[in-house]
Amino acid sequence: KRKIKAKQKPKTSNMSFISSALSRISFSNLNSQDSAEAPPPDSDFVHVPPPLLPPAAPTSTTVPSVTLSLSQKLSSIGKSSGQSTNEYVATLTAASMPEEKSRAPIDVVVAVDTSGSMSTASKLDLCKSTILLLLKELKAGDRFALVNFGDEANVVCEMGEVGRDRKATAESAINRLRTQGCTNLSGGLTLGLQQLQSVSEPAAVRSLMLLTDGHANRGVSEPDGIVDLLKGMLSGGNSKNISVNTFGYGADHQADLLRRISEASDPSGSYYFVEAKDDVSSAFGDCLGGLLSVAAQNIRLIVEGPKGATVEVAHSKATKQSAEKWTVDLGDIFAEEVKDIVISVSGLDSRSLGDSAEVTVSLSYVDVLRSRPHTEPPQTITTSLPPGSTVSDRNTYVVLQHLRVSVVAALKSSAASAQARDVARARAVIDEALLFLTEATSGLELSPADRQVVETYKQDMEDVLPTLRTYTDYERRGSKLMSLKGQSHSMQRCNASTETEFNPYRGSSKLAYAMKMKSASK
Repeated sequence: KRKIKAKQKPKTSNMSFISSALSRISFSNLNSQDSAEAPPPDSDFVHVPPPLLPPAAPTSTTVPSVTLSLSQKLSSIGKSSGQSTNEYVATLTAASMPEEKSRAPIDVVVAVDTSGSMSTASKLDLCKSTILLLLKELKAGDRFALVNFGDEANVVCEMGEVGRDRKATAESAINRLRTQGCTNLSGGLTLGLQQLQSVSEPAAVRSLMLLTDGHANRGVSEPDGIVDLLKGMLSGGNSKNISVNTFGYGADHQADLLRRISEASDPSGSYYFVEAKDDVSSAFGDCLGGLLSVAAQNIRLIVEGPKGATVEVAHSKATKQSAEKWTVDLGDIFAEEVKDIVISVSGLDSRSLGDSAEVTVSLSYVDVLRSRPHTEPPQTITTSLPPGSTVSDRNTYVVLQHLRVSVVAALKSSAASAQARDVARARAVIDEALLFLTEATSGLELSPADRQVVETYKQDMEDVLPTLRTYTDYERRGSKLMSLKGQSHSMQRCNASTETEFNPYRGSSKLAYAMKMKSASK
């Protein structure tokens, strides 16, 4: 095991992070993806955003595609200090894509809504041109299929390898798409998945890209039923590594349903809110840029705390094995992405722990860039527990990660209140979160990049407030923004539909394809 001593950044204040404003936000709420209940109290664990300038992604071919590092909020806690909890962050940093690397083939299915509403504002025409642009970006060896859904779902272009003749056939099929009927979203979803599952020797990266502008009103129409249908299909054979990326077009789609669909796949996909009709091309480009830059899959972390202490992990894919041990199945990571897993260990004042406490994290994954499994040596970080009441300075990076998680929890809690038509409470949750963010950072010594991160998350929450004046405002726009921003910060992954929109998680591949496809669509 490698012992890690986290570098501590000097602070000018020892401000407490215990705040009644966000005391209802907790780990248990974050570990439940679809819970609509307000989070229960959490006494002294604080969460939120990542710095805009994470550790530089490794580029050498001699280093792994994903590296692990550990940090802790407090490196030393006096036994009589009254502080019994410490916070830790396990950081995964993905390498940049080697320029000389010839990417592996991918399997892509597009399921597009062709219901009557897609005829307005040239929406279907824009989608058709975008699918044609996506098809041009696929190379020989990639596989492509197209499904449409209106009253019924149909296979427009069967799954098969992309070649010159097949591209011509697919282009003709795309140009023949016409609008009709209602929205059989469940039919489009299942038919698209069946196309991916029909491949006997699938690619390592497989994805369904589903776009709709309305509400499911044919086939299975209840959100819970659609999500259960998706999970059932993905539990069957030949379903490994299928992500579902969803695109909500305009103001009338069911944002919460599309977010849940994207998060129910394994690995998780992303939800995109395509607010402006001509942003469908950049949204598809951002998504494609991610699929073409997958660095690792089947990522698993094992987190083990000291015997006698209690460990909690703030992640929707975390599973508790015992009081001291958790596993976290992260799915995939794109090139240049950084993932931060927030860990809390309580009970550090126990006499059984002696003069130190250790947290050990193990990492394993499938290295897509090198086409082989990889296991990192376990890493251990040690917290000193000396006699006395002295507590070390706080680590800024850990504090900011905890703040990121609290912003996610606030958006989730606010959305739950708004869905229950209590928009006053939903507004109050965001107001309290903004106040908490100000108080939690007022005494911290922040770098310019740290201040920009705090400002970014503040702005994201302020953007939501105007959509919480009435339930109608929330339903038409607020539900979309809250699903979009909450997912982006939770997954630390860009899901921006506009290529010019700032997103702290957007890597170079996502940006390049978003810009390329938007430019080509004009």
